[in-house]
Amino acid sequence: METGITTYKKSEFVETETGNKVSRSARISGGNNIVLGGKTIVHPKCTIRGDLRRSGQGHQASVLIGRFCSLGPSCVIRPPYKTYKGVFSYYPLKIGDHVEIGSNTIIEAAGIGSH
Repeated sequence: METGITTYKKSEFVETETGNKVSRSARISGGNNIVLGGKTIVHPKCTIRGDLRRSGQGHQASVLIGRFCSLGPSCVIRPPYKTYKGVFSYYPLKIGDHVEIGSNTIIEAAGIGSH
C-alpha cells in the first residue's frame, strides 16, 4: 500500500532533535517516562500516558515507541496493567519500528512488533 507525500504545518508541530514530530494539540502525560525512537509522528489529539508506570525503585520508561512510527489522530497509548496477588501494577509498553496506529485506536498492550 503506497501512501502519498504528507505535508505538515510547522506551526502545528514540535520537531525534536531526533526528527520526531509531535503535534502541539497532542496530550502527553509523564513525558519523562516516554521514549520516541526517532522520525515518529504524533498526530493531533493523540494521548500518550507515560505517567502510568510501575511503582518502586529504579527508573524504567513506561512507553517505548520505535523509529518511523505514526500515531494517528485521537488515538490513546497507555501501558497495560495487571493485578497479581492483590497488587495492582502497570507494565511497560513497547511499540516496534515502522508501525502505524490508526485514528481513534486505543492501545493497551505489552508490545507491538516491528513491521
